[in-house]
Amino acid sequence: MKVLSIQISPKQRLVLIFVMAVLFFMWGLLTNLNLFLYQHFKVVFNLSYSVSTLINLTFFCTYLIVSLQAGSMIGRVGYKKGILIGWLLACAGCFLFFLSIHFHIYYLFLVALFFMAAGITILQVGANLYVVLLGDVEKAASRLVLTQAFNSLGAVVGPIISLKILSQFINIPYNALTELSVIDKANIEAPYINLLYLFFGILMVLFAIFLMFMYLPEIDTHLLEPLNKIASRRKRHVMHFSQLRLGAFAIFAYVGAEVALASYLDDFSPEHAKYYWILAMVGRFIGAFLLLYVPTNKALGFVAASSAILLIITIFVPEEYVQYNFYIVMGIGLFNSIMFPSIFTLGVNGLGKFSLDGSAVLIMFIVGGAIIPFNVRNFAYVNYNLALLIVIICYVYISLYGYRFSQFVKRDDLNDDEILA
Repeated sequence: MKVLSIQISPKQRLVLIFVMAVLFFMWGLLTNLNLFLYQHFKVVFNLSYSVSTLINLTFFCTYLIVSLQAGSMIGRVGYKKGILIGWLLACAGCFLFFLSIHFHIYYLFLVALFFMAAGITILQVGANLYVVLLGDVEKAASRLVLTQAFNSLGAVVGPIISLKILSQFINIPYNALTELSVIDKANIEAPYINLLYLFFGILMVLFAIFLMFMYLPEIDTHLLEPLNKIASRRKRHVMHFSQLRLGAFAIFAYVGAEVALASYLDDFSPEHAKYYWILAMVGRFIGAFLLLYVPTNKALGFVAASSAILLIITIFVPEEYVQYNFYIVMGIGLFNSIMFPSIFTLGVNGLGKFSLDGSAVLIMFIVGGAIIPFNVRNFAYVNYNLALLIVIICYVYISLYGYRFSQFVKRDDLNDDEILA
């Protein structure tokens, strides 16, 4: 069975890889930048806890609102224009951040957050699927894990780069800033973070100009029939495909579990929680290589089951060793690394002309990052072990999706010229 292939020169392929790496790197940086500056926002806008929760809610709910429209828009204008629109929306978000922080207008800040999240949502819908479709289906998960590794790299180095830039604006040595407590840093740096968003906004505009003039080959899946064997003759809808439908809940569970565990680590040691994300980045670079040889569904099932087992161990660890739970949970970052790209690849596999719709649905379910951590934190006030049980259930479901739910029966009429989506 043949797969979609695009005739481009080695030089064009290198440029294409560079562009995808920059896109993934920057939206990882911007996403984590907002988390890194959370305490700064509370200082700038004098926020209470209840009002500050709107930041997380606004960001993740944007996925729910924008994803389907993003898929429809990319289907009309093409991948290059769609990705460019998403990039420019994120740029606009940076400049609105600058204005909202400069004039201390919190609700303009939420609008800026919505613009940035909307831009990132469009990039997620378009760029993730573009990487999956750009080559052999057997290596799709490996390609996406590799590009997602640059997303993790952006998330990891974003705070470091931001702090170095802020040290120049404030005229305080970088080493001196790193030695301050989170609250002290927030109080000193808060008046200058608007300049940080202005700096990143200008860089993104320059890259947008480069993106406008570069060659980005289009991929058209509109005429491709899905691979699934569906007995019903009713008009097909993207949600009729089990690998997509069940994959959406796997994405919901994964993002929710990942963010919930990050919050868990922040409760114990915010300074060391960064290693959770560093391990996720390292795992993606390693996973990109391993997925060339290990079937995606089996790899996903294994890492999710391993995460569930590690969390179960933390529940039954004797009281005198409970301090080691932090390191066990931190290590789950390594297993988390390949989950999102693997679920996404398995979810859109075989969708044909429904590929863009499927991508939009999967990205929409990232909203789990707002819902699951909220419930985990509420249960944590009663009992932390009870709260972790929610996360364990998430990983058990993801493991079942990998081993079982991602599989589907293929049509009987497939031939060698059929193109896989």
